[in-house]
Amino acid sequence: MTRGLRQAATSRNVGAAAVYLTSYLLLDWLSYVQPVLKLGITPWNPPAGLTLAYLLVFGPRWFGVTAVAALLSDVLVRGHSPISPTVLACSLWIGLGYGVLAAVLRRWKLAQPIRGAAHAAWFVGLAACTSAVVAAGYVAIVAAGGELPRADAMGSIARYWVGDLTAILTLTPLLMYLPAWREGLRLAAGRSWEVVAQLVAVAIALWIAFGTSATDELRIFYLLFVPVIWISLRWGLQGTMLAALCIQVALVILAQDEAHSPPLIDLQFLMLTMSATALLLGAVITERSDVLRRIARSEAQQRALLAMAPDAVLAIDRAGRIRSANPAAHKLFGEPDDPGAHVSAQSLLPALALHGEEGRAAIDGRRHDGTTFPSEVAWAKLDAPAGEGFLITVRDVSERRRAQEALRARETALARAMRFAVAGELASALAHELNQPMTAVVSYLRSLATLTEPYVAQDERIGSTLGKTTQEAIRAAKVLRRLRDFYRGGTSKRESVDVAELCGAIATAFEARARRASTELVVRVDPAVAPVQWDTTQLEIVLHNLVGNSLDAVMQREPPRRRIELCAESSEGSVLFHVSDSGPGLSADVLAHLFEPFTTTKSGGMGLGLAISRSLVRARGGDLLHELRGKLGGATFTARIPCKEQ
Repeated sequence: MTRGLRQAATSRNVGAAAVYLTSYLLLDWLSYVQPVLKLGITPWNPPAGLTLAYLLVFGPRWFGVTAVAALLSDVLVRGHSPISPTVLACSLWIGLGYGVLAAVLRRWKLAQPIRGAAHAAWFVGLAACTSAVVAAGYVAIVAAGGELPRADAMGSIARYWVGDLTAILTLTPLLMYLPAWREGLRLAAGRSWEVVAQLVAVAIALWIAFGTSATDELRIFYLLFVPVIWISLRWGLQGTMLAALCIQVALVILAQDEAHSPPLIDLQFLMLTMSATALLLGAVITERSDVLRRIARSEAQQRALLAMAPDAVLAIDRAGRIRSANPAAHKLFGEPDDPGAHVSAQSLLPALALHGEEGRAAIDGRRHDGTTFPSEVAWAKLDAPAGEGFLITVRDVSERRRAQEALRARETALARAMRFAVAGELASALAHELNQPMTAVVSYLRSLATLTEPYVAQDERIGSTLGKTTQEAIRAAKVLRRLRDFYRGGTSKRESVDVAELCGAIATAFEARARRASTELVVRVDPAVAPVQWDTTQLEIVLHNLVGNSLDAVMQREPPRRRIELCAESSEGSVLFHVSDSGPGLSADVLAHLFEPFTTTKSGGMGLGLAISRSLVRARGGDLLHELRGKLGGATFTARIPCKEQ
């Protein structure tokens, strides 16, 4: 494969050399006008421009081909002997001189189409020096060979130099732009009327300079600068040098009539001035066009980036006024009431304090409608030539904050659920472990009651106290047994529960405690309330917990204001148990997590009572609700118990 690529490159180079030799001979033959003693000293020598372009593209190592081209031209165009030492030396000198120039331009990264003023200036300077050296060497060789009088040497050097340099300035840059000519032709086709007008302007300037009675006055030649400058401003370097080449060809053709036109050598010095001016001006225009094109491309990319940016981007001036904003900013802040007003960044970001070259801050933003939102702001100072001011990006972090809060809430709920599960496991274990001791306590209490029968007659309080103690122990044993069954498999005992009797039992259980706390405990049961099919022990647990919490709550009031009501009423197939108190009620912070495990307002509380109570009620199809302020001024809890357990 490598060998095939090498053969293809060799074939391409050989073909290019053949095209170069043919073009060199044709151009030398066409431009062989007003020579000095049939030597290669003419006012215009386009082969020099072709030679330099060829060596720049294919490399200075091909200078031998240019020497052969100069030799063939001397033999075929001027009829010199191919074995003449002078001809051989001149041909070698031409190839060597422009080979060195090509090597210097390539080494200095100048062997590409001219795109800037600095590049053009270096190109003109190096070409002028090299062509002067080549001209001096060529004239010296032919003078040493006796083919040119020494008296004509200086004039011949100037003639050769202006011919080569003008050709290089007009032809080489155009040949370097050959790969881009297709794009140039496309642009010209789109502005054909302008191209025609410019050609007409050039023709008129040539007619004034060479077709009128003022032809002998060389200053009329400067009229040609007008269309050249016009073309340069519109087309850059390519159009300018093409116009200069057309004018050069016209000068050569018009100079054939020596009786009605100035000497071609005089015109060539003027043409050299025009070519150098056109090259520099065209390079400046091309460079400016390239810069404007890059700026336009960069601005288009920046506009696209800003349009796609999800964050708001604001550009503000030194006074803090917003100069521009991307679509995300309009969407985030909304549209101002007065679109023509100069909106201040401070009105959108009140807490923003710009300091330093760049920075970040987390502050609240304000929309045009007055609503606020949390945001993250970053800023950077604009450098010249963008002007004094800052570029600010604003990111709305409302969704992130909500997501973080939701995540924290889920983590908290998970932690509570884990603690509740542990508490459930612990309660089940305790219920299992305490069941037998409580049964034993009941047995011991009954035995104690039998043993103390002789003393009951002496003091009735002994029997009463032992009876109440035994009842409470039996109730505690039932509670432990039911809790064990509930946590083990969710089983419960269904039985008919008399609501009035249940409420009375609850009141009796808390009678002594309420009396000690100077609290009035009132029970109201609607006579129409029917019995409910429920687990008596679980229902007692729920009501005991609610009444106990109410007793704790009313302790924060003075004694005359301590009151608790336990009410029961029927409602659409359910019985509603209301427990109201005159305590201080519930705070908003507690309400948000009221029924969650480990939520409590008591200094020594565990926060499990309400969570367990609601779990017991909901497990059987009921519900436990609350009111922030009840009829007694404090909290009210309502247990909705279906008449038939679900």
